[in-house]
Amino acid sequence: MKRILCGVLSAALLAALAACGTTDGGGAANTAAPGNTGAPSTSAPAGATVLRGTCTTTPETVDPARGTGENDLMLYVNLYECLVAPNAEDGSPEPQLAERWEASEDGLSYTFQLRQDVTFADGTPLTSKDVKYSFDRMMTMGEGFAYVLKDVLAETVAVDEHTVEFKLSKTFGPFVSALTAFRIVNSALVEANTAAEGMYGDNGDYGTGYLLTHSAGSGPYVISSFTVHDTMVLTKNANYWNGAVPAAAPDTVEIQELTEASTTKMLMSNGDLDFVHGHQDSTTIAALTANDGIEVAELQEAGLNYFMMNTQKAPTDDVHIRRAISYACDYEQMKQILGGAPDANGPVPTNLFGYVDDFEGYSYDLDKAKEEIAASKYASDLANYPIQLDYIEGNGDTGKLVYLMASSLESLGFKVVINETPWVQFCNNEAEIATSPNVTNAFATAGYPEAGSILELKYASWTVGNWNQNEWMQDEKFDSMLNEALGTVDDDARIALYGQMQKYLVEEVVPSVYTCASVIKPIYNANNFEWPAKHATTEYNFYYADYIMK
Repeated sequence: MKRILCGVLSAALLAALAACGTTDGGGAANTAAPGNTGAPSTSAPAGATVLRGTCTTTPETVDPARGTGENDLMLYVNLYECLVAPNAEDGSPEPQLAERWEASEDGLSYTFQLRQDVTFADGTPLTSKDVKYSFDRMMTMGEGFAYVLKDVLAETVAVDEHTVEFKLSKTFGPFVSALTAFRIVNSALVEANTAAEGMYGDNGDYGTGYLLTHSAGSGPYVISSFTVHDTMVLTKNANYWNGAVPAAAPDTVEIQELTEASTTKMLMSNGDLDFVHGHQDSTTIAALTANDGIEVAELQEAGLNYFMMNTQKAPTDDVHIRRAISYACDYEQMKQILGGAPDANGPVPTNLFGYVDDFEGYSYDLDKAKEEIAASKYASDLANYPIQLDYIEGNGDTGKLVYLMASSLESLGFKVVINETPWVQFCNNEAEIATSPNVTNAFATAGYPEAGSILELKYASWTVGNWNQNEWMQDEKFDSMLNEALGTVDDDARIALYGQMQKYLVEEVVPSVYTCASVIKPIYNANNFEWPAKHATTEYNFYYADYIMK
């Protein structure tokens, strides 16, 4: 299943946008343009407060049923809401659009009572029809986080105007936690803007064309304009149901795609930006924080930095080669390159529910790496099996990690080919085994706050073909273990099963090198606004209604 559309969606988006003019929803559907390289031009009215920031790449679409990446979620969290939201302290689910819920004794049915005071941005009241429509739409489309409930959700029933029942085809222990990834859209608005012709039968295009550039949510902000790979502009939702969006919050938020370090430093130093994305290299961080009032918000994610090894392509198809690469990783130096990031001992972040540490991870040991190479089928022929090592263009210091790893591998006799790859190409490469490199470096985070999320996202056979999973394990034993764990309702029993899976991956399969915990470090001007208290779930640290402008 190709959850990340990347090049295919990008091409479709460019074609769609090229045919669009000014939209009727308060925003301009502009033709796609190259990434911005100058100061953003504000579209806010006089006297309005404007928060100006950057991202590594804009989403390919504003549709919450399609994206799963960091920049997608940072946008969605401001535009859309869920039945439940992650608690700020530990990420556990708490009510948002739902008031309460209960599960049946057999764990196959969950009934949610909706709040009765919620309205979407256009003033339309939220009802159970919107919830049913949102889930039916997402599962029919089969994109975004749909894989989480793909073989679990049998039916969504609108029991009455404010009661929704989810009928499951099998038990799914993390069901309520998983709902933090499923956002509710205004069904009336999307249906009114659905093209009759499309790939979803009677549902036409299911509103995907409209939601390329428009929002249809109940969150504190709405999309004012969106230009892919350039700029997105958000404005306050004047009809926000949960009281007025705080007056101190920015009236307008302008986020531009910008990865070029020298331009970033110039705009931030000149006061043309209020914050920049959290994947800056150490040189940029040092240069900017030397200025008065410029600070860093260190945010630990529910994810890791991975060197993802293709288990289906020579020479990384040999577990001994994968172990050798794991021993060739200078973990301590890599953590320092990333500014002292916390440890990673295995495939699950230490701050995620379900992390278990009853196994021994890898350490930097070139002698052990040589022993593993000697035990491999490629021991006498390394030169004829070069290792292609790719990383994402403009993603902070990850290039330094790659070159450090390459140096270690070359000292062991490997030939290494390094590619700094643009984001869309990175995604496209990992859509098929044949085009996936031997090793890629990337950060990946859990879709919902539990170990099962990251284990499924990274290693399940049914989630291959996306940028999070260069490993291509397709391991029946692991799949069976995962299905048993996810189907276990009892928390303690489920954690024990997660522990077995983590041990199996580290000791037997060795599909990835677990470099360190994922920490993003957005840099911001504390003279201009106050960064909110840190939230356990990364995207909520970019919930602009909590920002206080000065």
